[in-house]
Amino acid sequence: MVTLKRSKERKIPSHFFGVFFGLLLGVFIPAQSYSTTLKNVPDDLTRLTLEELMEIQVTSVSKKPERMKQAPAAVFVITQEDIRRSGATQIPEVLRMVPGVEVARVDSNKWAVSIRGFNNLFARKLLVLIDGRSVYTGLFSGTFWDTQDTALEDIDRIEVIRGPGATVWGVNAVNGVINIITKKASRTQGSLVSGGGGNVEQGFTTLRYGNKLGENAHYRVYGKWFNRDSFEHPSGMDSNDDWTAIRGGFRVDWNLSENSELTFQGDIYNGESNSRRFTVLAPAVSAVVNESEDVKGANLLTRWSRQFSDQSNLKVQFYYNQEDRKGPVFSQYIDILDLDVQHRFALSNRHDLVWGFNNRVIIDELESSFALSFNPMSDTNYFGNAFIQDQITLVPDQLKFTVGTKLGYNTFSGWEIQPSGRLLWTPSDKHTVWASASRAVRTPSRLEDSFTLNFLTLGPNTVQLMGNTELKSENLLAYELGYRVKSTKHLFFDIATFYNVYNDLLTQEPITPSAPFFITSQNQNLMKGEAWGIEVASTWDVFDFWRVKAAFTWFELDLFLDPASQDPTATAANGSSPQFQVNFRSYLDLPNGWELDTALNYVDELPDLGIEEYVRLDLRLGWHASDRVELSVTGQNLLESNHQEFLGFAGGIQPALVPRSVYGKFTLRY
Repeated sequence: MVTLKRSKERKIPSHFFGVFFGLLLGVFIPAQSYSTTLKNVPDDLTRLTLEELMEIQVTSVSKKPERMKQAPAAVFVITQEDIRRSGATQIPEVLRMVPGVEVARVDSNKWAVSIRGFNNLFARKLLVLIDGRSVYTGLFSGTFWDTQDTALEDIDRIEVIRGPGATVWGVNAVNGVINIITKKASRTQGSLVSGGGGNVEQGFTTLRYGNKLGENAHYRVYGKWFNRDSFEHPSGMDSNDDWTAIRGGFRVDWNLSENSELTFQGDIYNGESNSRRFTVLAPAVSAVVNESEDVKGANLLTRWSRQFSDQSNLKVQFYYNQEDRKGPVFSQYIDILDLDVQHRFALSNRHDLVWGFNNRVIIDELESSFALSFNPMSDTNYFGNAFIQDQITLVPDQLKFTVGTKLGYNTFSGWEIQPSGRLLWTPSDKHTVWASASRAVRTPSRLEDSFTLNFLTLGPNTVQLMGNTELKSENLLAYELGYRVKSTKHLFFDIATFYNVYNDLLTQEPITPSAPFFITSQNQNLMKGEAWGIEVASTWDVFDFWRVKAAFTWFELDLFLDPASQDPTATAANGSSPQFQVNFRSYLDLPNGWELDTALNYVDELPDLGIEEYVRLDLRLGWHASDRVELSVTGQNLLESNHQEFLGFAGGIQPALVPRSVYGKFTLRY
């Protein structure tokens, strides 16, 4: 077996320690003691106590409500307060605070987001959901982050599961799940107007209105628009990656009876983004060109739920999603229809069962160019699965064992089974220990199955990559161990460790003989890998007016080629994720309704990509002029004029430098 290590030994960088200990010292800086209790501030703007944070109900781990501090998985919850005080205007930027999550901005309108390694512009082992609707694109394995958006003020929380969630969520929930959950319409009544602008965030606005429909129903409607300036290319040229988009949506929650509810919601969007792309125009002819991409789409979701008792309920959900993306390299028109049924019931006082099934149909029509083409140009693919999971109480209030499996069929790789077992031990209300072992798979995608990509020219020849209809699913065996402790009334720690074993990872193997003037490779499953690491998150209420959150991530990945492989680039993912990340956030409430929020991020180098380590400082100064009016100024990336975070890779996208930016914002509620 051939083993390829990192091209550069990854030692702990010298000023990693400076940043880390600087954060620790910052925690102990004394502060003036005063009371900052605000009067008549809406519930969404008030801070949860540490005890309330630990009691937040999460649903992403087991598809049923459970207290966050007792969930048998590495779970992190981003609250509405975290979102508001982060100063972020896009969902990927909010995710920077989560340990184990890698967020790298490629240019003005693209991000690479992954969990526990394998980061890429289209990260293939991460499942993203919005209100239970999968936004994993129907064309390839990944997420178009430029179309995943909503009114940030309407998000209730973001549940981030690091580690496999395949037993309940199915294929592609391999390294993690990001579940974005919006508020019920009854919590967004009245009007909200928000807007602002700055040097990069040139202009943005959100409008939202909510009201009642009769005695038993509530609704809201929203609209959102923004325009963002382009970044700078590392060569000093303009990256031509400016971005504008508009979207709107609605949600209706109707209480049909005391125990049943119907939800109906939808979104529609339209946008235009620009970029610089390296593309092959004809055999042995390539160029870097400025291009424009038009995106639009819509989705509709309806969900009926019935509560039979505290331990028994039924949910039926159906959604339709449409994606329409047009660009010079390829265009896609994709329809997704998805039906999901879930039933929970108590088999006895020791067995809490959840079972369900899901069926999804993906219909696509594609347009190609010389650079990227498909065979066939239109297709219909099917995913169907069923799961069952049982939480067994071994010792009441102390020891629980959760076992389950998902059995599914898909067009590309056939039948797949994804079992898991999770053990939870709570010796006291302050301590939680959990361990798990699980299997997850990432199925081949439409693109990997049937595409032809001409992506490079070498003299008179063009380098070509082809799909493979015989691909197997990439699969993972994951072992995790975690510990949570509320050491004092004001201090909480969450520690997670993991060891992952990957098999049947993709490589690009040469085809002999190749067509004239082409050097052709084909996707095959000839790589394995191992990953391990530690993730630590803590929350400390220093005073009643000052909260500090810190996170630390250590990650290692080693990929191994099968002896039959001839792909020298396959193990580049070894160095595409940072070995160390440190995150520090301070939320400080000042007198007279003022807020000062600080976010400091250290991200280690990416040696195989040539990306240097960087430290990012964001500051936000906010003022509650009244219970209805909020003003703020946010500065991002303040320590340097710009820095590079990632490469483009996919489709020849040219990377850009993330600039320093400052913007002002107002929010009016009435």
